[in-house]
Amino acid sequence: MSDAFPAFPPRPPRIGPDARKLIGVGAMLLLLLVPHVMIGGLIEEREQRRNGVVQEIAQGWGQPQAFSGPMLRLPYRVPVTEKPGEAPVWRRGTVLVPPAELRAEVALDPETRRRGLFEAAVYTATIDLSGSFNLAGLTPPASGEVGPGISNPAAAEFLWGEAQLILGSNDLRLAGGEVPLRWGDRVLPLAEGEIDPLQDQGPCLAGDSLRWSLGLQAAPGAATPFALRLELRGTGSFHMLPLARRLQLDIRSSWATPSFTGRELPLSSSVTEQGFAARWTTTTRQPLPRRSLCAGAPELMASEGIGVALLEAVPTYRMVNRASKYMMFFLALAFITYGIFEITARVRIHPLQYGLLGASVVLFPLLLLALGEPLGFAPAYGLAAALVAGQASLFTAAATARWKLGGILALVCAALFGFLYIVLSLEAFALLAGALALFAALSLVMAVSRKVDWGAR
Repeated sequence: MSDAFPAFPPRPPRIGPDARKLIGVGAMLLLLLVPHVMIGGLIEEREQRRNGVVQEIAQGWGQPQAFSGPMLRLPYRVPVTEKPGEAPVWRRGTVLVPPAELRAEVALDPETRRRGLFEAAVYTATIDLSGSFNLAGLTPPASGEVGPGISNPAAAEFLWGEAQLILGSNDLRLAGGEVPLRWGDRVLPLAEGEIDPLQDQGPCLAGDSLRWSLGLQAAPGAATPFALRLELRGTGSFHMLPLARRLQLDIRSSWATPSFTGRELPLSSSVTEQGFAARWTTTTRQPLPRRSLCAGAPELMASEGIGVALLEAVPTYRMVNRASKYMMFFLALAFITYGIFEITARVRIHPLQYGLLGASVVLFPLLLLALGEPLGFAPAYGLAAALVAGQASLFTAAATARWKLGGILALVCAALFGFLYIVLSLEAFALLAGALALFAALSLVMAVSRKVDWGAR
């Protein structure tokens, strides 16, 4: 028999203190993802609350305006034979005739309405409309919405006495009183009463409309000029449907941060700190979809229209949301800074202290959100950055017993927060600046750690 002892499997190598520390720091980094995600959700929740308050203000003041018209509403009738051998009956239809020429001058008088911590940009729009209608040679449509049966388009006729000028909006909030219409050499008041839906089965304008009865006897032999002025209240944006055959739209305001939106950009525009002015010139080549003229489609009216949105000078929630996306980058750099301190300054920092530093950095977006709502973004950013940098540097000085290291971390935080503010201010080049900063940070870490003997640790 052999006297040799049975062989046992080799004992696995013990995890060294550096490896345990690295695992602990990594666990802290992963754990800090939880409050980071929760703060991101809170930012979205507050932004939704702000949007809800803006909608409440719009309900009381006026929705974003989608303005349409003016158009000439002209009823017609056509004889229809329902069954062979029976006498024909008159069926009605309606056509909307756009103006041949239309000039619209819109002056937006903006103001800010607050409710609690939230605010919305509202305005009063003074709209001057002038132009002309050319009705010479106009004939009823050969086929229209006159119901089933056999029609006789040759016998169709316009009901000139029922002709009306009509304009509308998705939310007609008049700021003034009477809105007289100058039609030719006459001044006409607003018509009263509602349009009978049984008598008007043709096209429609927006949900709310103003109407003037023209009292025509027959088709005018020449182009008829018109002019009117009205004031509308709205919130956030103003759009106008380009329904005229030739339209010139001028919009001006003292609001310094506009966004020109819609199906066409302005032909010319100028934006200064004192406000903006823009001009559109359009020619209607094809009719708009009928659904864009009817009630219940304000979003489509805005997309088919041309106009402007009044943007926030500094969109607080969007900026806070963008800032929060950089916090994991800041968190990684803070941990790397602590690691460099341990290597170069020969200090020992516990993983829990890494976690406390990370918590201070992660709380920055929360502080920025809480301070930004009452103070605005710029002062809130400076205050939140100062609080976090001061807290992190004082904690570092106390944890390492080296005031110099606390000062170095304060400089690192100042550089990071200063860089982030510049990136947030760059709309078009934010991605480029962020990518270059990541590359520069990685290069710096490589340069600082190039002489470290990793195998000896």
